[in-house]
Amino acid sequence: MEVSGTAARLRSWASGPGAPTLALTAAILACGVVAAGQLPAHPLLPVPPLGGWAGLAVLAVALVAAELAQAHVEVRHEAYSFSLTGVPLLLGVLFCPPAVLVAVRVACAAVAFGIQRVSPAKSAFNLAAYLLDVSLVLLLAGLLSGPREALDLHLALTAYAAMAVVDLLMTCLVLLVIRINSGPLEVGDVVGSVVPAVVFVVINAAVGLLVALLAGGGALGLVLLAVFVVVVVVTYRLHLVLRRRHASLQLVKDFVDLGARTAAQGGPLAEVLLDRARTDLRAERAVVLLPSQDGEQGWTALARSTEGGLEPAPPRTGRRASDTLLAEVAASGQGRLVGARTRDRGHQQWLAAHGLRDAITCPLEVEGRRGVLVVADRTGDTATFGRDDLALLQTLTGHVEVALRSAWLVDRLRHDSRHDALTGLPNLPGLAELAAPLLATGPAPAVVVLALERASEVKAVLGHRSGDELLVLVARRLELALPGALVGRLGGDEFAVVLVPQDGAPALPAALAAAERIERVLDAPVQLTSASVSTSASLGLAVAQPGDELEDALRRADTARTNGGGAGGGTGAVVYTSSMDEGRAERVELLSDLHRALDTDQLMLHYQPKLDLASGLVTGVEALVRWDHPRLGRLSPDRFVPLAESTGLVEPFTHHLLGVALRQLRSWQDNGVDVSVAVNLSARNVANPALPDLVAAALARAGVPATRLTLELTESVVMGDHARTVPVLGRLSALGVTLSLDDFGTGYSSLSYLQRLPVQELKIDRSFVRGLESTASAQDSAVAAALIRSITALKDALGLRVVAEGVEDAFVLERVRELGCDLVQGFHVARPAAADQLDAATTRLRTTPDVVGG
Repeated sequence: MEVSGTAARLRSWASGPGAPTLALTAAILACGVVAAGQLPAHPLLPVPPLGGWAGLAVLAVALVAAELAQAHVEVRHEAYSFSLTGVPLLLGVLFCPPAVLVAVRVACAAVAFGIQRVSPAKSAFNLAAYLLDVSLVLLLAGLLSGPREALDLHLALTAYAAMAVVDLLMTCLVLLVIRINSGPLEVGDVVGSVVPAVVFVVINAAVGLLVALLAGGGALGLVLLAVFVVVVVVTYRLHLVLRRRHASLQLVKDFVDLGARTAAQGGPLAEVLLDRARTDLRAERAVVLLPSQDGEQGWTALARSTEGGLEPAPPRTGRRASDTLLAEVAASGQGRLVGARTRDRGHQQWLAAHGLRDAITCPLEVEGRRGVLVVADRTGDTATFGRDDLALLQTLTGHVEVALRSAWLVDRLRHDSRHDALTGLPNLPGLAELAAPLLATGPAPAVVVLALERASEVKAVLGHRSGDELLVLVARRLELALPGALVGRLGGDEFAVVLVPQDGAPALPAALAAAERIERVLDAPVQLTSASVSTSASLGLAVAQPGDELEDALRRADTARTNGGGAGGGTGAVVYTSSMDEGRAERVELLSDLHRALDTDQLMLHYQPKLDLASGLVTGVEALVRWDHPRLGRLSPDRFVPLAESTGLVEPFTHHLLGVALRQLRSWQDNGVDVSVAVNLSARNVANPALPDLVAAALARAGVPATRLTLELTESVVMGDHARTVPVLGRLSALGVTLSLDDFGTGYSSLSYLQRLPVQELKIDRSFVRGLESTASAQDSAVAAALIRSITALKDALGLRVVAEGVEDAFVLERVRELGCDLVQGFHVARPAAADQLDAATTRLRTTPDVVGG
């Protein structure tokens, strides 16, 4: 078994880059041995500045020091090194016996490789290359010049040429071995290796020749040489530091630019940045680890990167004893170098447990969790990661943190813009985005629109928190009842369901079945924190048509829901039919005409007087809008007012009419007529927090006191959004405006909310007053009288006045007087009329039938 395993490893080595690299090393070694056998016997210059063993010792120390202080150029997985070894090498070529120089050069290189712990294969290649390198330089220099008595220009040029030619050859050999081990090279790789080689040859030759001249200049030359060596060493070290800093700054800039481009393009930001960090630090693998959220005290990989690219392997979870290092890094907020030669036993265990040679760990925070970024297994000739690498990774980690936090915020904003904040369901834009693929391909889906009934009652009675709780629980029920469907909240108490088509199944029957399930789950009582409530919903259903967007299908389903007719197929859901859209185009056109009517003052106000039964005076009028349409003639308010209230037009509509009424009130006051004017408000008006300021501005422009303005609103308007409307009504009351509750008795009448509302007037609905007519039955008359009497009983207790509207004859007028009403309004007092036709009605009136009825 072991023999076969060894054979397999040998075959793998022979088929990989190992065999060609060994063959190249052997060829270079052979050439080096041959060249070394042809070396001349004597140096180029006869007298060295420092001879004997002292000179050799200085030369050896200089060669080892220069070899250790190398500048590395990373090419793929290999490192091409440049150093000032050319300086002592040139001095050796000039003054040292050739054979001795070759031996010292190779021996010093072996010492340096041992200190650096360079791998045996790379050491063998480099030692063979150095043998060939120094031998060829000595041969070329001897061939081109030969021994000379003193250093002159010819010898200097000869030495430089020999070093340049040989160094170019060595560069080619290094690129060849990199090609063997790392694959084809790009032009940038070749240029990045050749250019520094040329520069260092010039520097080494110039410095070496200058040192030779100074060394031969006696005591002064030696002093200057010492100063020069110090300057060169310091300059070289500064150059290396600045070069590293410049390279680091460029890496950081490129890293930030990459993050910005990836974020703008919507790419996988964490993976891309992690892969770039691994590449910049020349590591084999990198990973972002976050504390697990699955109940285990372990770590989960957010993103991984290896030399083969982004790693799709499932993330590792679970806790290992050796992973205490990760917890320490995350908790301390400090990065750690974990070198191959670390003496920390915990670090050693961590490296061994994960099969790593060396690593850098840096803390980072993602989505509120403090994790760790790990970059491991340094490539190239460098023995391990250093402090510069740690500093670079800490900088890159900071940018990763910022980029991921920004990406997370963008994702959160994108999510929030497409989801309802209360229920977490998709809102209309989110639902449209999810449904787009269903509408674009395959069979058309069906949609269901449902509106909860009595949800506003729950909110009014139990409060907003309970109302919100009801909506959340209904949302969960819909999701559970319709697995696979797209459930969304359209706003308020409206929800929508997009049913994913089943293969071969007709959309309509499946939608009707889904509607039945919705009705069943909503029929069951909903247990809130404060109470158990029941609810139901009105449902509309439509099947999408080819070319539809989701809003088209939802509009038709909502049309079916509000239509109240159509075939429900045995359920309460109303199925859309094309007949339901009849007149829709006319309504759209009428809305456009209403816009134009506001701009051209086509709308006018008629005023219906209110008679004070105690004084017999008309003390107020109610403003009622009229529209003489240029094409359709006189239109009833029931035809266009609801149209305005259902759109954003209601705000300009109401404030236009308020301005007209207040200007008329000012005109009456200027003519000695002392009355108040009442203007009706819609739910949208009362829900607007700016309403009190708008009313105050309108009063100021007209120049009339707030006490002469009455604002009428229905009970449903007040109770629709109690928390929002009551503060608005309070501010209106503080202005001095009278608030009147219209159609009282038909909605949510209760003493509790009357105590909380700042209203001063109740208007009894005309349906109660009609029960008092002489033609009504005795039972209806008794019931109507009892209801009216119960309402008027409130006025003294709550400080209200009561208005009876719909008074059509003198008999009813006397009845409401007896029942305690304060004011009356109706055709018996006066019909609504234009302002210039009300002069007679706004004088003192008697309440006898012959006068009032006339």
